[in-house]
Amino acid sequence: MRLPKEMIKHLADSIARNLESKGLVEYEVPASAIAEKIADVITADMMAEEKLNADVDKILSAHAAEIAQENMDYRKVFEMTKKKLAQERGIVL
Repeated sequence: MRLPKEMIKHLADSIARNLESKGLVEYEVPASAIAEKIADVITADMMAEEKLNADVDKILSAHAAEIAQENMDYRKVFEMTKKKLAQERGIVL
C-alpha cells in the first residue's frame, strides 16, 4: 500500500510529537529532524515491501501456467510466497 508523501510526513510528525509530549523521549535536536528520520524509515520500509511484491510477482509469473492448471487461488499463493520470501530476507511485514 503506497501512502502519499504528505500522509507519511503527517504520520512522522504525529509520532515525533506524541513521543515527546508523553515524556517517552527528550530530543537533543529539533522534533522536525526526528520526524524527518521517521519519515525516511517509513518510506524505506514501504519501498522494501514494494520490491518484495515485485519479486513475488516475478516468481509467480514464472509459474503462472502451473498455478492456473492446478486451479490455485493466486492471492493465497501470492501471500504465502510473500510471507516466505519476507522471512528469508528478514523483512517484518
